[in-house]
Amino acid sequence: MEESCDAIVPYTLLGFLLRRLSDPDPFPPCFSGDFQTSYFLRDYLTRGTNAILWILLFSVTFVLLDRLGRVVRLWALGGRIPGPPVWALLGGCSTAPQLCGSDRDVDLTSFLSKLHENYGPLVKIWFGPSQLFVSVKDTQLIKEILVKAKDKLPLTERAYNLAFGALSFFVSAFNDKVSENRESLAEYLQNKSISANVLKNLVERTDSLDCVSFARCMAFKTIGTTLFGDTFLNWNNRTQYEELLMAVAKDGFFWASYVIIPFWRRDYWRYQSVCQRLKGLTLEIMELSEGNSKSVLEAPCGDLLALMLHGCVTTARLIANILSRLVLSPNLQEQIYSEVSAIHKGSCVISTDEVRKMQFLLATVLESVRLLPAGPFLQRCSLKSDMRLENGIMIPAGATVVVPLHLVQMDASVCGGDFLEFIPNRFLSNENNHDEDKEFTCTKRHCNESIKFEALLSFGDGARACVGQSFAVLSIATLVASIIYDFEIKLEQNAAEDPSQGVHDFISQEISSPRIVLSKRNGAN
Repeated sequence: MEESCDAIVPYTLLGFLLRRLSDPDPFPPCFSGDFQTSYFLRDYLTRGTNAILWILLFSVTFVLLDRLGRVVRLWALGGRIPGPPVWALLGGCSTAPQLCGSDRDVDLTSFLSKLHENYGPLVKIWFGPSQLFVSVKDTQLIKEILVKAKDKLPLTERAYNLAFGALSFFVSAFNDKVSENRESLAEYLQNKSISANVLKNLVERTDSLDCVSFARCMAFKTIGTTLFGDTFLNWNNRTQYEELLMAVAKDGFFWASYVIIPFWRRDYWRYQSVCQRLKGLTLEIMELSEGNSKSVLEAPCGDLLALMLHGCVTTARLIANILSRLVLSPNLQEQIYSEVSAIHKGSCVISTDEVRKMQFLLATVLESVRLLPAGPFLQRCSLKSDMRLENGIMIPAGATVVVPLHLVQMDASVCGGDFLEFIPNRFLSNENNHDEDKEFTCTKRHCNESIKFEALLSFGDGARACVGQSFAVLSIATLVASIIYDFEIKLEQNAAEDPSQGVHDFISQEISSPRIVLSKRNGAN
C-alpha cells in the first residue's frame, strides 16, 4: 500500500534532516521539486507558531494569576486595618463622592480628619481594587512606619527617571551604596552656608516685586551656588536654565502618569527636548564649576538636576510664604529686625554662626514650615515586603502610607488650641527665649522639648528624610535676616491692604502673593 503524502511529512526539523540522511528522496511522487521544501516549511512554521502561542498563553496566564493573587492578598490584609466598610472594588468614591472632585487634596484632608476621629490614629481608604491608602496620624506610628517604608512611590520615581534618566539618590529602593551617597550629601549640605555673593546682591531692582517671583529667583540662586559654586551667578545661561527647570517641574508628573510612554504625541517629544536641553546646560555648568563643589559634582547629572528641581520648588514656596507674612505683619518684621540688629554688629554679610543665635528668626522659619508644608501629604510605601507594626497591624506590600501633614502639624493636642495661628514662640523654650548668648537648640528636627516636635514632618523622617533640611532652614533664615537688616518690606501702594490667609477646617491655605517693595533702611550699607 502506498504511503499517503500527509503521513510521511516530518513533524520536526530533526525528523526532516534524519530522513534526508537515510533517503535522499524521502517524499513520494506527489511531492516534486521546490514544492517539497515549501510544503515542509509551511507545516513547520505552523507548528512552531502554535508552540510559541501556547508559551505566550501560559506566560500571560501566570502573570495575570500572580497579579490576581497579590490583589486578593491586598484585600485580605487591608480588610483587617481599621476604616470605613467599603468594598475594595468600588473604592472610596462609593462612600465619599467628594473624594473624586476637582479639589481632591482639600476634601481628602477634611475626610481623613473625620475618619481619624471615628477609627483612631490609623485608617484605610480604598481608591480602587489595587489602590489601598493607609493614613497615619499618631507620631509614634509615623516614626515607625517611616523607618520601615523605604520605597518611593512608583509615580514619583517614573517622573524623575522620565525627565532625567536613571537616578541614584531618588531610586525607589535604597541599597548600601545609595545610602552612603545620601549620608555624604547630607553631611556636605549641613556644613554648607549660603553664598556671600548671593547676599550681597539681594535686590537688583528698586521697583515693586512679585513675592513669588522674587522668592523663586532667590531660591534658584541659593541652591545653584550651593551645588555649582559662585560661577553659577555669572553664568550666561542661568535664566534659560531656570525657565527650563520650571517647565520640567510643571509637566513631569503629567507625562509620568502614562502607563505606556505616549511616543505618538508631539507634546511629549517637546517635553523630552526640554529635558535634553536641561541636561546639556547642567553638564555645561558642571564643567564650568569643576573644583568649586567637587564632592557634589561627583554625583551624576540626573541627581543634580533632581536636587535643583526639588530644592528650588520647595524652598521658593517657603520663602514666599515668610515674606508674605512679614509684609502683612509689621510687628513681626520689627521684632526680627531688632533681633538681627542686636546680634549682627559688623558691616559684612550675616554669617551662619550669627543666624544660629537668632532664636526668634529660626522659630519663625519653623513655624512657617509647620503651617505650610511642601505638600498636603507625606507618602511612602513598601513595594516588596509587608510592614508589621508594634501594635500588631499589618500593612501589606504595595499599600501607600499617607501622613496628612496638616492634621499632624496642626493638632490641638500637640500645639494647643491656637494651632491655626502663626506663633513662632511655640518653638522657643522659656529658658532660651530672648537669650542672645545661646544658640538656637535646633538639631535635625527637634527645636524644643516643651512640645512634641516629632510632629514637625515637613522634611520627612526615616530613611527618606530630606538630606538638606538643616541647610534649608539655616539658608532661608540667613536670607530673611539679610533682607530685613538692609530693607523694610512694604506692600506696593496699590496692593490690597489685607490679603489674608484662608483656612478650611484644618487646612492652612497659602497666603496670596502680594506685590512688595523693599525700601532701604536708614544707615544700611
